[in-house]
Amino acid sequence: MAYHPHTRRKHIIVGIDPGTTVGIAMIDLNGKPVDVFSAKNCSISDAIAWIESHGTPLIVASDVTPTPAMVKKISSMFAAPGHELDESLSTEEKIALTKGEGYGYKNAHERDALAACVYALKRYKKKFTQVQKKTPPGVDVEEVKALVVKGVSISAAISRLINAEEERRKVPEEVRREEKKSSGSGEKESKIILRLRGFLKGKDERILLLEERTTALKASLNEKEREVRSLKRKLDSMRSERTREIRRAEEIRKRDTEIERLIEEVRAIENENAELRKVIAGLKGKREVKGGKRIKVMQSFSHDAILDMDRKYGLNKGDIVFLVDGSGGGASTAELLAKKGVAAVIYSKELSHFAADKFLEFGIPYFSTDEIPLLLKEEDEGDFTFVDRHLLNERIEEWKWGRRRKKVILLR
Repeated sequence: MAYHPHTRRKHIIVGIDPGTTVGIAMIDLNGKPVDVFSAKNCSISDAIAWIESHGTPLIVASDVTPTPAMVKKISSMFAAPGHELDESLSTEEKIALTKGEGYGYKNAHERDALAACVYALKRYKKKFTQVQKKTPPGVDVEEVKALVVKGVSISAAISRLINAEEERRKVPEEVRREEKKSSGSGEKESKIILRLRGFLKGKDERILLLEERTTALKASLNEKEREVRSLKRKLDSMRSERTREIRRAEEIRKRDTEIERLIEEVRAIENENAELRKVIAGLKGKREVKGGKRIKVMQSFSHDAILDMDRKYGLNKGDIVFLVDGSGGGASTAELLAKKGVAAVIYSKELSHFAADKFLEFGIPYFSTDEIPLLLKEEDEGDFTFVDRHLLNERIEEWKWGRRRKKVILLR
């Protein structure tokens, strides 16, 4: 904003209602409204810029006590005395204060700000009336009021302004005396000096105004820097929180992975337990058959079936094995079963001659179900079944006797 070099800054009284929506009101020293406005998320620097564009704050006031921090900051930045209340203004008081002629507002924020500066002016009403009466003609009443607000007595304020004015007048008088003494080129030189002094005086006034504006801008800059630091702290806090969230998410992911692994492990254990329960049921569940011999049942004659039976129940020396389907095995399968130490093999379908030869080689007797029938129906069979114990022993002895007899014949 540009200022005329000979323009004196207007003294104003400012009222502020801080909050999410900030209300600001300004009146002159006669109580006439200068400006009233409100804005959401208005920063201190924004408020300073707006106030500074309307004049020089003489008093900065609030409608509540204790004085809010925002009001104190703006007051200190303009070097203007704050107006501390004994108690906060009531709604009724604020409405009454803002009923004056020319006062207007759009909302409660503007009303409260306007009430604050009107109440502050009211405090100095008596003093200002005395200033009006005591100030002689030619002395700036507004400047006397400003000095009184700053703590100077009325008489001292008037004397100070008169002395200042006399000092300002000395220069022109000296110039005039010089002009009378001078002639010719001297007169011309005096006029140049006079113009220069007037120019310098205007420059001094402009410098004073610029210094005031510089002070306000520095205050605004300081406030902006504080806001930037505050925002940086918030950003750092948000980044830290985001980092913590990422770490928490990673920990949760790892826990979820571990939970899934444990669930799979539990399922595997449950499956194994279920299988073991079947084994136990197989071991305990078959009723004993009178005169029967418990034998182990293999549904097929294969390496996998042999290993599965061995894993579940064990294939021990002296076991009798029943092959539900004995046609699928060859020499290697028969050798694997023989090496487990079984005592005899019963089958329901023909064995291959390769398997039969391998059983003979290991001295293991093998019989069809025609020779040794099962004592249980096929649908009752599980992993175990029964054959007649005496018949089994009898067939084994016959097989062994027949094998010995063959050997004797061969030896002859």
